[in-house]
Amino acid sequence: MTATTTAAVEAAGPILQTASGGSIRAGVWTGVVLAGIGVISLIIRQWGPWQVIAGTQRRADIEGMGKRIAELEARLDRQSVQHEAKIELERREHAAELQIMRHRMNNLDQCLTMLLALIELDPDRARDSAARVRQMRERQEANEIAEKGAITAARLAPIVKEPMP
Repeated sequence: MTATTTAAVEAAGPILQTASGGSIRAGVWTGVVLAGIGVISLIIRQWGPWQVIAGTQRRADIEGMGKRIAELEARLDRQSVQHEAKIELERREHAAELQIMRHRMNNLDQCLTMLLALIELDPDRARDSAARVRQMRERQEANEIAEKGAITAARLAPIVKEPMP
């Protein structure tokens, strides 16, 4: 007999003894021990395949994460390029608006200086001087409106595309 067979015969002894009228407690404990040994041997036999399956799953998860990371990096790069282009466009728009504001302030300063100079030269013709400065200011305002319109048109040009003939 082999060692396993001998161990099985020895373990089965209390069970046979219980069947022939011996102590039931010894038979139950022997059955529990044999079941435990069977479960442990089953776990040990399956340990290798479980490790292979777990390793394969881990590799697949890592590859999937690598693909997702690459996609996210590409998307982030595209968004950063778009954002930089948008920021540059806004910088140019703000620079143009600042230029208009400076121009307007210069025009107002020029009109005020001219009005004061005309009044100082001839206080009796202050009303005529004010009318001339008002006409000058109206021309300047018309020019400012045209400049603002040009800036607005430049903003809308990328949005509104001309229809193809």
